[in-house]
Amino acid sequence: MQIIRKERVLEIEKETEVLVVGGGPAGIGAAVAAARQGRKVLLLEKRGFLGGNITACYVENCNYFLTGTPFHAEGIYAEIEQECLSRYGNDNIRINKDKSFDSEYLKVFLDEFLRKNGVEVLLHSFVNEVIMKEERIEAVIIQTKKGPVAVKANLVIDATGDGDVAFCAGVPFEQGREKDGLCQPGTVSVRLAGANVKELTEDGDRLGRITKEFRADYRAGKVNLPCKRQDIPFGRLTRAGQISYVNYPCAYGLDPTDVEDLTRGEVECRQYIMDIFRYLKEHYAELKDIEITSIAPEIGFRDSRRIRGLHRLTIEEMEAQVHYADTIAVFPRFYDMLSPDAIMFGDETVKGRGYEGYIYEPIKDDRCFEIPYRSLVPVNVSNLLVAGRCISADHVAESGTRAVSLCMMTGQAAGTAASLAVEENVEAAKVPIEKLQNLLRQSNIDIPV
Repeated sequence: MQIIRKERVLEIEKETEVLVVGGGPAGIGAAVAAARQGRKVLLLEKRGFLGGNITACYVENCNYFLTGTPFHAEGIYAEIEQECLSRYGNDNIRINKDKSFDSEYLKVFLDEFLRKNGVEVLLHSFVNEVIMKEERIEAVIIQTKKGPVAVKANLVIDATGDGDVAFCAGVPFEQGREKDGLCQPGTVSVRLAGANVKELTEDGDRLGRITKEFRADYRAGKVNLPCKRQDIPFGRLTRAGQISYVNYPCAYGLDPTDVEDLTRGEVECRQYIMDIFRYLKEHYAELKDIEITSIAPEIGFRDSRRIRGLHRLTIEEMEAQVHYADTIAVFPRFYDMLSPDAIMFGDETVKGRGYEGYIYEPIKDDRCFEIPYRSLVPVNVSNLLVAGRCISADHVAESGTRAVSLCMMTGQAAGTAASLAVEENVEAAKVPIEKLQNLLRQSNIDIPV
């Protein structure tokens, strides 16, 4: 059975120079960067708040892996980290969580930060349709309670995480592992209260030890829980006894772009939340009085679509520390991939390419990888850039490029490039690279000469 959708004429209700779709880290970096170059910028976000996975999925401890290394945050991310923590703090008393965001304070901070930088923001603006004219996006369509709303822009930046705009524009893409298309699991985090602060802190970081004990017990066959995840990453611990997140409940085998899979993942993870909640209360005296204070507003994903760009970044290039003439970001060698098929054993290195268990390679030395501008430029749409985890890369490479602060750096590069494209009246692919790199250097992004 088929149904015909009636043609409908839409008035252009908003016009802007740079349109950013997605208000997560990549979108924030893009919007602020373009606005600071003097462009008129509109940012669309589907939720009722900004911050993406940091606020919607409680991924608060974004740069934990930089602790004790020669590396530090850069660009707009470093600015937000410093200003937000200075203004609101993070109510944390755990070791190594001193630079975690408090996701609730961050929502308020980002409202102020975007407004201060001259970015117009529209929340509750879900985009899943574009109007094309040959290889150019003529308008982006927001789905609203009053019906579709058309927005026109000189340059569009897709910072949706899932590459939604690029997909609607017909950009080819990859998704998940090369052999079977499996993505990393989806997670619904939970926030707890009632933890015994004294017992959890009087002898170092007790929550960190509980994480290790749980993994050891799981691998020894002592944990009889249906969720296949073997780790319990805990977030901040506050003096009030709140644990800001438990990043445990994982649903495997989901397509992050499929509504039925999204529904199954949400429901499944809520059951896993109840399982781990009861387990923690029963097995750890320090947590016997905990209660659930909130469940993350939506399931969070680590990967989905990756667009086909002018350059496909590979793990081999990253491991070889390849230098590009059009590099727009440099990041420390760090990889993190939850096994798409729930195989939790293996050597945790990228050698298995995600087929031989979990990948986790922390920073061990001063090795880095670079991201070329061409990986942000889709192959067949002239006025579109992408930023964040959906840039052009292979699946294993994405386990490094998906880092939250790096997503904001690629967003900052995309926003700066979009401004140049408008200024120079050129297509996204023809932005002057040296000028782009110099502007990024002036904005506290360390790019090799």
